[in-house]
Amino acid sequence: MNALKALRIGGYVLAAAGIFGIGVASAAPPAMIIAVGVRGVSAISAVSGVVAGAGAVAVTGGTVPAIVKKVKSKSETKLIESKKEADEKNFSEYAKDSLNPEKTRVRLEQLRNNNPSLNDIVDRCIEQMDKMDNYQSRQKSLLEANEAVYLSDTVFVLDESERRMCRNFRNIINCCIIVEYSDNNDDLDMATIQSAMAENDDELTEVSTLLKYSVAYINNYNRNGVKDRSELDAWLSVMKSSIGGKNENF
Repeated sequence: MNALKALRIGGYVLAAAGIFGIGVASAAPPAMIIAVGVRGVSAISAVSGVVAGAGAVAVTGGTVPAIVKKVKSKSETKLIESKKEADEKNFSEYAKDSLNPEKTRVRLEQLRNNNPSLNDIVDRCIEQMDKMDNYQSRQKSLLEANEAVYLSDTVFVLDESERRMCRNFRNIINCCIIVEYSDNNDDLDMATIQSAMAENDDELTEVSTLLKYSVAYINNYNRNGVKDRSELDAWLSVMKSSIGGKNENF
């Protein structure tokens, strides 16, 4: 028997005794009144009231925490079930579109939540994704600010570069699946993970260079009306060549 249950039972006993005493005092026969006097009957009633009150407090003290604990337990169970459903949904959506940057980001965070020791790996991946987002945003802003529709093909190349990075993230995620719910990361294929990250760093370097060539071409075009984009096209060819072996779009 736990302490709360014992407190409730004791409270019920005290409350019952107090109520009984109050009842006896209220319905005291003349013989009892004569025997103990009016003050004695009043004292019995007062003491019984105190006992009943103490019993009520004890019952409350033993019941309320139990109810709170039960409600809290149900709430925690519901939260766990809700998280499990969300995890399954995120995993399913990522599995259907593993080259989607946003779903890849969600899946990486899911790995971190399920195994905090993967934090450094996930942080590095997220950092690379953020850099790619930044380069894409700057390239699009550059084209919009200069009405450079003639360089719209560079946006497509950047999108393909991002998909290639997602392929590498997919390899990293594949490695992390083995230890997703483990406390031991000894089974991680760090060679594959580091290789994938290095390839993404190379990709980001190429994207950064593309942005520089784009700026140089647009400024030359705006200033001198020169339409020769041979240097830019040469770099685009380099990027397409690096992607082309794994992407039928090129």
